[in-house]
Amino acid sequence: MKILLIGFMGVGKTTVGQKLAHALGQRFIDLDQAIAAHVGQPIPSFFTQVGEPTFREIEANLLERALEQEDVVISTGGGVIETPSCVTLLNRADVYTIWLNSEFSTVTDRLLATGEVRPLMLRHSLASFFTLWQERQTKYARTADLMVATDFKTPAEICDEIVRHVADATVLDTTRSQIDAIDRQILQAMVARLALVDKVANIKAKHHLAVVQPGRMAAMQERLQARFASTLPSQLVSDYLKLMTETAIQREEAQI
Repeated sequence: MKILLIGFMGVGKTTVGQKLAHALGQRFIDLDQAIAAHVGQPIPSFFTQVGEPTFREIEANLLERALEQEDVVISTGGGVIETPSCVTLLNRADVYTIWLNSEFSTVTDRLLATGEVRPLMLRHSLASFFTLWQERQTKYARTADLMVATDFKTPAEICDEIVRHVADATVLDTTRSQIDAIDRQILQAMVARLALVDKVANIKAKHHLAVVQPGRMAAMQERLQARFASTLPSQLVSDYLKLMTETAIQREEAQI
């Protein structure tokens, strides 16, 4: 099986690709690393030296060469979908193309955290970088056989999701991937909320304030139900607030 990972820079194609190849017992090729080895210098300096057209030509040639192998997982550069010849290779019948998709905020956070120099980042303002991300989203979507939402997931979790898809693919997998990412985001937000609850508990204890404040809780519920009245059932909002309030009270009482 020939699996190609596509997606914007910073989505984790190399890390996921390595884990995926290991899980499937296949060879792994990082196309950017292959290009760097071929030209004998890091991609940023080579890209600046020769320009994008020459770089894309070499990228296409090396991708075609990599696809001569069987049972391989290939991670590509973020701009591979900019070259028609590369898109033709991505669309080959014997190639399964998987789009690793992250929200723009996730991508920028990861790129800034690594401190790695990316040629396109140096050429764009934040606004134009966002425009580039938007334009490429459409191209990735047109090319991919499967989209995997990577936000709030570890590389191991993403790899496991792809392995499950390869073993038993369904037409619901892309949508389920998005739901899974949102569920993880919700739970992560709950973790952040409980951290603030602990902070509130410390302040209440210090100033001898009551743990339970019914008036404030009722007012908060009223505001939130009004805010989400057109999109969420009132009972769902009420159940959520009840769960989080009871959890918060338990945590606050435990610290007093």
